[in-house]
Amino acid sequence: MTDADTGADRRPQAVDFVITGTVVTADADRRVYTDGAVAVRDSGIVAVGPRAEVERAFEGDRRLGGHRDLVIPGLIDTHNHMAQALVRSLALEDLPNITRVYIPAEDVLGDDGIRTSARVTMANLLRAGVTTTTDTTCTAEHEEAVGETALETGIRCALAVGDRDRTSRLASNYEQIDGRSEYQDDPAITAGNIAHLEDFLTRWSERGRGLVRPYIHAASVPSISDELFVAAQDLAERHDTAVMTHINRDREEIELCVSLFGRRPLEHLSRIGVLGPRFLAIHAMLTTAREIRLMAEAGAKLAHAPVVCTDIVSAVTDVVGMRAAGVTVGLGCDTVINDILAVMRIAFFMQAQAAGIPLYDPIGFTTEDAFEMATIDGAKALIWDQEIGSLEVGKAADIAVIDGENPRLSPRHNPVGSIVRYAVGTDVRSVLVDGRLVVDDGRVLTIDEDSLLEEADEVAARVRNDLVPRRYWPLNQRFRIIDG
Repeated sequence: MTDADTGADRRPQAVDFVITGTVVTADADRRVYTDGAVAVRDSGIVAVGPRAEVERAFEGDRRLGGHRDLVIPGLIDTHNHMAQALVRSLALEDLPNITRVYIPAEDVLGDDGIRTSARVTMANLLRAGVTTTTDTTCTAEHEEAVGETALETGIRCALAVGDRDRTSRLASNYEQIDGRSEYQDDPAITAGNIAHLEDFLTRWSERGRGLVRPYIHAASVPSISDELFVAAQDLAERHDTAVMTHINRDREEIELCVSLFGRRPLEHLSRIGVLGPRFLAIHAMLTTAREIRLMAEAGAKLAHAPVVCTDIVSAVTDVVGMRAAGVTVGLGCDTVINDILAVMRIAFFMQAQAAGIPLYDPIGFTTEDAFEMATIDGAKALIWDQEIGSLEVGKAADIAVIDGENPRLSPRHNPVGSIVRYAVGTDVRSVLVDGRLVVDDGRVLTIDEDSLLEEADEVAARVRNDLVPRRYWPLNQRFRIIDG
C-alpha cells in the first residue's frame, strides 16, 4: 500500500492530503476500492488502498472527497489547440472550416489573444478534471504564450511545435486534363525548423519544470517534407519525446498522397521509416486495416478526438480495430468540447454505433475501454505513463474528485460505467496537479475567471469581425440573434 511502516506502534505520518471515496486506480490490476483513500505528500502519491489502512498510516493536513465521491486519476487530453477556444463556434456547420476559419484565427488573435484563449481552454479543462492537455501550436510564435500560461494555471501540457516546410496542391478530378497534383519543399524552412526544434526541446525540457514537456508537431504529410519527418523522428529519440501528426483526416489528403507517392499517408510514413513508438497519429479517421497493422507493428499510437469525426463529416475512427491490433489509443478534446468526461461518453456511444450495433457486439468497446483511453492509455500515448495516468505509489499526485452526492451517480453498481455514462465536467469537486490543489469546490484557484471572461469577450468580438465573412453559410440559419 505505501512506502511507510504501518506498524501499530507508529503514529500516523503527516501528509498534505488524504482523499477518500471510491478510488478508481487504473493501475495494472485495475483495482477499484469502494471505500478507499489516497495519501499525498508534496508532489507524489505515498499511499493508495482501503480507507481504514491509509487513515491508520497517514493524517492529512487537509481532507478531500467523501464516502459517496469518486477519486480518479487526473484525466488526460491527448489532442487540443489552445488557440481555437474563442472561435470554435464560428466554424459550426460550415465546411470545410479548418484552413478557412481555425488556422486564420491564430493570426488574428495575436499574442494577447492566444494567452486569453489558452486560459479559457485550461480553465475549462481543469474544471472538468483534466490535469494534462496537449497543444499542437504549429508555429514557434505560440510556444511562449501557451507554455507560460500552462505554468501559471498549473495544468500539465504536452507542448508540440513545428513549422510547415512543404506546399502541396491537389488537382481535382475536373483539372486532371490540364493539371497535376504537386508539392514543393523549402530546404531553408526545413533547416530553420530543425534548428529551432533542437533549441525548443532543450529549453523547455528544463523550463517546463516537468509540467510542460516539449513535443514535435509535424502537421501532416501534405505540409511536411520527408526530410523533416526523418529529422523529427531523430530529435524525438534524442530528446525522449514524440512526434504528433494529423493524418488520414480527409479524402483530399489521401488522394493527394496516393497521386504523389502511390501510397496512403501512413503507408508513406512507414516507407520512409518514421512510424515508431514515438509517433502519435492524430485522428486517423480514414485508416485501413493494413495501415492499422503497420501502426501496431511499429508501436505507433493514436489520439482519438471523436467529436471531430462529426464536425468535419469524415468517418468514425476504427478505435475497436486499433485497440484489438494492439495500438495504444488516447482521447482528445480538440478544443471542440473541453471536457473529457463528455468525450468519453461520446466515444463510447460513437463506437457502439459504428461497430457494436452492426455486429451485435455489446462488448467490442466498453465504458472501461473509454476510461482507460482517458487515463492510463492517454499517458502511454504521450510517453508519460511512468509519472501520470494512474493512482499508484510513486506516481505524481494528479487526481480528480468527482461529486457523488447526486442522483445521476447514485447508486452505482459499476463505478467506471457510471462515470463514463453519467458524469459531467461540473461534477468535479477538486483537482490536484503534481500535488498542488488547483480546483477546490469546483472553482479554479489559479485563474481569475471573472476577469478572464471579460478578456475573452473582448478578444472574441475582434476575431468575429474578421472570421464571420469567411463562412460560406450564415452563422445562424433559422434562429434570429437579437443583440441587446
